[in-house]
This record gives sequence, structure tokens and C-alpha cells, in this order.
Amino acid sequence: MKTFNFFIIIAFVGIISTACDSFLDQQPLDQPTTISDIFTKKINTEKYLYQCYSYIPQYWLLSAAGGYPWSAASDESEATWDHSVNNMNNGSWNPNSVPYAKWRFTYQGIRDINTFLQNVDLCKELSALQIEAYKAEVRFIRALLYSNLIRMYGPVVIVHDEIFELDKEYAIGRNPFDYCVEYVSQEFSEVSEILLTEQSTINYGKPTKGAAIALKAQLLNFAASPLFNTNNSIYAKWKSNTTGEDLMPATYNEQKWKDAAAAAKAVIDMGIYQLYKEYKQGILDPYGSIYGIHYQKWNSELIFGRHMTFGSTEAEARNFVHRITPKAFTNCWGGVSVSQKQIDAFAMNNGRYPITGYLDGSQEWDGKDGRTPIIDPASGYSETGAVNFEHPWDKVSMLTYRMYANREPRFYMGIVWDNIKLVYGNGLAKNVVINYGNGGNCYEASGTNHPLTGYTPRKFTFRESDQSLGNSGYVFPIWPIIRLAEVYLDYIEALIEYDYQNPDVLKYWNEIRERAGVPPMETVYPEMLNNQSLMRQLLRRERQVELFFENSRYFDIRRWKIAEVVNNNVPVYGMNITVADGAPNNIGQTDYWKRTPIYRGNRTFLLKHYLYPLEQREIDRNKLIEQAYGW
Repeated sequence: MKTFNFFIIIAFVGIISTACDSFLDQQPLDQPTTISDIFTKKINTEKYLYQCYSYIPQYWLLSAAGGYPWSAASDESEATWDHSVNNMNNGSWNPNSVPYAKWRFTYQGIRDINTFLQNVDLCKELSALQIEAYKAEVRFIRALLYSNLIRMYGPVVIVHDEIFELDKEYAIGRNPFDYCVEYVSQEFSEVSEILLTEQSTINYGKPTKGAAIALKAQLLNFAASPLFNTNNSIYAKWKSNTTGEDLMPATYNEQKWKDAAAAAKAVIDMGIYQLYKEYKQGILDPYGSIYGIHYQKWNSELIFGRHMTFGSTEAEARNFVHRITPKAFTNCWGGVSVSQKQIDAFAMNNGRYPITGYLDGSQEWDGKDGRTPIIDPASGYSETGAVNFEHPWDKVSMLTYRMYANREPRFYMGIVWDNIKLVYGNGLAKNVVINYGNGGNCYEASGTNHPLTGYTPRKFTFRESDQSLGNSGYVFPIWPIIRLAEVYLDYIEALIEYDYQNPDVLKYWNEIRERAGVPPMETVYPEMLNNQSLMRQLLRRERQVELFFENSRYFDIRRWKIAEVVNNNVPVYGMNITVADGAPNNIGQTDYWKRTPIYRGNRTFLLKHYLYPLEQREIDRNKLIEQAYGW
């Protein structure tokens, strides 16, 4: 018992304030020495509860070693600075060097939660209803942690309520994938019956009934996807070391899509969540609506999220802003690059997607050869010359490359490109003209403070932030762990797989499109109505645009089993930042304005990369644990 109590002491000495709002703004615990000291007192019991909340991921940690590289490890973006995500992208990682590994940290969180569950009843200063509520909250967090593990590692070890000593060696294997999904889904279902439908203002950020059902739907959607739900699994030979049974499903099961759809529809049918919309003089404003999704805090679309400013995360939240904001603004670095492929994904303002594929002949629209796109002539898209342009959100006029004209509102709210005039940032520097080319105000020849592709994300940047004021000048968004638009997209995707002519497909798809300011799908693509394959392809494009930079794309290209096409033996393309962009009247004419692979070379994605490997130290301390297939 000494080891256990020592761990408790260390945990509380280093406790941090975490999660989502004022209910977590607590003072550090006095240093308790035993379980009795902790769980007989309400204040200490609740401090332990807050520690359990600290394991909820901080997805904006782009630069931290223990962060979340999901955007830059997908085909939507690239990190300029020298970081471990580059090892993932070039295929040089291995079990002795696993970047961003989450296995040990997550099981530490599960252990803390199990400790809480086994001991919270000792606290007689809490009512029975409070104890029930707290148990439901930490079970929700535990289910979220398991869900994250499953999305990274596939089949995992389900420890139920057991507490494992940290310094002990074990001989235990993974549970089969379907069992893991069933257990976590059941946990979400059970706590949804206990959690409140809505939290009070002071408790914003705590889980709700809808959050539990929504995350269940997300997990079921993941499990129903082609990587795991197929008759031709790449994991057919992956067996349990303890039972010899298959760790992965061996056959396709349509019921999995039906279950995913039912869970998503249950969230919708609650009737308490709505897509966030703003209106001007009674007319829908798509720009204000898209902006407000993240900056109208705790709005009706957000189902579960985290505020980016709590405790020790504030510095990383600030670094996140610095990473994505162009170097021309005070203290900013602008080292997160958006890929040309992501730029191509956004629709035109008539609703049509301008790029239908690439000349490499890939079956997936986004293919490999970003240099030679296939342009849909009906879209009105052109890559020839410049055009006078007024940014529809900023209302600033400029000359711009024709590629960026007449795009949909989500493009203008999500992307910063060369020669754009930005109105946000340093209060003394409104209407800054961004120049990503060599020698420009957003290029650092001897460093990494520039985007490799000539694009940075605008999403999650508050237009009125003033970095020159220091900490007081920053306004941070709520990071959406799950929002209603994703639930809609999950529901639509599941329906397409088993009932693609269901009227709900167009109903909820067009709600997303309407809010985004683009025409309905059947108006733009009437040919899709009797074409399941085309419908599936277009839905995936919609998802790529709507959920851009929200850590979705990494998992999507894996669960769809297309990462081996779209992220393998292919460079990331952008504009040619190694040369100057030229004078404004030369936009589109110099070498800068040419689709160019960045200098890092081709990316590597092998079949084994679909799932994360276990670190070798986990294999060494648990002789029966199965290494990820192919590693």
C-alpha cells in the first residue's frame, strides 16, 4: 500500500486546474497522506475529482512534446518547425521512438478515475446525489479516454474498475476491438441516464447527457468504418496472445452503421442543440455564423468542449495563436501551413467543388499529384491571373489570385493566403498585407516562422485579439471536442452506407450547407441522388471542409482506409514560397503562384501506420500485450 499512497501524494502536489470553466478554478490541496485523508473530506474529494478532469485532452497543444499532432499528421496541414510529427510523416518512427504516445498517460488517468470510483463513498460530507453525479462525471471521462485510445490503438486493454500499481509488471493482453467498443458505448449510455441534460452556468464544461450520447455516436461511427468493418481486413492475422481469438472483426456488419446512425439521431432528437447561426436584418449571415461557432462561448451547437485558457494551458493556448497567426503580427510565428489539397477542398460560392481530382488517376478525389488538378468547368474556378476582390467578412478590398475568388464562406473564415489584407492582430497594424514569399513580412529565411505552403489557418483566430497587449490582449475560443455539425455528418454518413435515399440525408446535410452559405446538395449535384458512391465521396468532402482543423481529418482518412493513397508517397503542395511573390500587379504570373511541393519530400504511410504502435517499454513490462499489427 505504500506505493499507492506515495503516488497519491505526488499526484496532489502537482495538481493543476483544468477542464472548462469556473468550477475547476480551485486552490491546490493540502498534502494528504492517505486515502482516508483524501476521501473523508469534501474539499479534498472534489480536488481529486478535478484531477480526473485534467486528463481530458488539450487538443490545441501543437508544439508540446505530449501534444496532439493530428492536423499536421494528416493531409490538411504541415508544421514548419522541427517536430516529432515530421518523423510520423516521413515514416521514421518506431516502437523505441513513438511521438505523442498516449498509452501510459491515459491509463494513469483511468487509474486515477478508478481510485476515485472506489473511494468516493467514504466522503460522508457529500450527499448520495452528489456522489452519484460525481461518479457519472468520472465514468464519462474514463469512457472518453478509452474512446481516444481506441481511435489511436484499435483494440485496447479494458481494466474495468480495477486499479493497477504503476511499478508492477503485468501479463495481460488486449481485449477484442468489438468488445472494447461495446464496453465504452455501454458506459456512455449508462452515464447519459445520470448526467444532467444541461449544466448551470458555473458548471459549463462538465459533461451532459447529450455529450455522452454524442461521443458514443462518434465512436460507433468510427467502429463501423471500412478500416474495421470489412470482409477483407488487413488485421485478419492479428490474434490475442492470451485467448488466440481475433482482435479485429473478420466480416462486414451493416448493423454497425445502423447503430451509429441511431446514436447520432438520439442526440438530434433531444432538441436542445442547434447549428449556430447569426442574422443581419433577418437574413442569415454565414460569415458571422461560422465565426461564432467557436467564439460565441458555450453556444447551442457546442455539445462538449474545453476552454483554452485554464491554468498551465494558457501559455500553450497563446503559443497556438502564435503558431497559426502570420509573422507580420506582434509576437507571432505563422509556422502552421495549410496544404494545397485542403485549399482545393473548399467549394465555390455556387456550391460546386472546383477540383474533382488529380491527374495521378487515384480513385479518391484528393489523390496524390497536387500539381495537376482536374478542374470542374461548371464551378467557375480559374488559376489564371488576378482579380479585384473584396473580402466578404473583413470588407477590405485587394487584388488577389483568381484561385481564391468566389469561394464559399468557410474558405474565407478558415484560410489566410498571400497578399490578403488582414484586419485582426496588433491594434496598431490593421489591414496588414500578408506576404508569404521569400523576403516578405511573413517569411523567415533562416528560421521556421513562415508557412511552407504559403497558407495558414484563420480558424480559431479571434479577429479582435491584440497580441501587443500581452496576456490581456488574447481572446481564446472553446475547443470543440464534439459539436452538432459533426453529429449531423456522422448521422448522414451512416445513413448513406445502408439507406442512402433516406430523406434525412439531404435534410441535415442541407442544414449544414445553408449555415455555410452554399446551395443545397441536390441543386448543385442532382446526379448524386441515385448514386451512393458519389454521395459518399461528396459527404467526405463536406466533412473535410466543415471540420477543417478540428482534429477530424487524421482519423477520417484512417477509418476510411484511404491514408495509404492520400498520405503516402506524395509531397505536400502549396505555393512556391522560395521565391518572391512579385508586385501586386504580377499576382498569378511569377513562380510563386505555381503549385509546388514543399522541400521536405514525399510523405510515407504504410499499412502499419493505420494504428499507433505501443512503446517498447510497454511491451517490456507486459509480456503478453500485443504490439500493433505490422510493427
